[in-house]
Amino acid sequence: MRSGRGRSGEQPLGADVTSPTAGATPSGRAGRLDWVDAAKGISILLVVAHHVVWFMQRSGQAPTPLLAANEALASLRMPLFFLASGLFVAGPLAATWRTVLHKRVALFLYLYAIWTIIRFTFFAALVPPAVDPDDSANPVSLAWALLLPGPSTWFLYALAVFAVVAKLLRPVPVALQLGAAAVLSALVGAGMLEFGDTRWAYMARFLFFFLLGCHARRLIERLADATSLLRVIMATAVCVGAAGAAVMLNLRSIPPVALILQCLAVGFGVLFAAWICRYRIGTLLVALGRQTLPIYLIHMLWLAAMMTGIGQLDLASGAAYALPVVMVPVLAALSLLTHRVLVTVGGRCLFELPPRLAGDRRRDRDRRRLLA
Repeated sequence: MRSGRGRSGEQPLGADVTSPTAGATPSGRAGRLDWVDAAKGISILLVVAHHVVWFMQRSGQAPTPLLAANEALASLRMPLFFLASGLFVAGPLAATWRTVLHKRVALFLYLYAIWTIIRFTFFAALVPPAVDPDDSANPVSLAWALLLPGPSTWFLYALAVFAVVAKLLRPVPVALQLGAAAVLSALVGAGMLEFGDTRWAYMARFLFFFLLGCHARRLIERLADATSLLRVIMATAVCVGAAGAAVMLNLRSIPPVALILQCLAVGFGVLFAAWICRYRIGTLLVALGRQTLPIYLIHMLWLAAMMTGIGQLDLASGAAYALPVVMVPVLAALSLLTHRVLVTVGGRCLFELPPRLAGDRRRDRDRRRLLA
């Protein structure tokens, strides 16, 4: 998977952490890869928006149409994120088990563990229970965190699990992998198969898109290369029409329907990301897509702090609809600024494995010499 390590050392979620030259992209391929970063940028903005609406719902400030729109976008935000994360993972997963476990699984589980503790401490100390929509300060939930992933860090947990699953499935024919993952996604999406935990259900539903990105990269790149404004408009119409029909005809309980809607939404996401990259406005999405990790990890803390005050306000209807539009870019900017400050003051270990854990003894030795 492509790395894209930024100037401050950050990694996009799902980045290739096995390469010692992370972020180096051959100039001839940079344009083709920009759309993947744009797709990640779109996904992270949708994730932040989802959490804003989630907190607004907790405080009783979310209008019903806003909740409906947020629910409809569920078919796009995480499936597209996992597809983009899987696109460049085939090469790294071809390495030895020791390398995969050390370079991928250990990294994501380390980040998951440390930020689960940070989130618990922050919410327990600073966030009133009435503001928190997921009981994040519950010590029982913290104790079970290694088996039942938390609400705002489960994507990291999923990336670690998916790396192990994809590695285990390497000897299995690709068609069988995708077919089994599609059936699993369809059954869970229709409510016919339950896991007793929302995040494990999410992982069961979205494994298909991670494996699709891993094994169908050329097909997906051809779709991206074929984008145009007309195709984006057509894809939008198909997605809206299919989603509307599924709701009006009450079809979502039929196993393949939710998966089909997600596939249509992901197809739109690929076309739109590739199309928007052709214009200057797309550079912002590309930049965000290369810095998804700090936004993903930090924005919930700022959101909870802000909603502690905003949640007490009696918002007019127009303000309620405008609030997510205003808060999403603010939260993204605050998260990136916080990340930069933390890295500057020595908090790089909050965003990557420390050299000792990463096995980079030479770099660790060099750092000690500099500090001596």
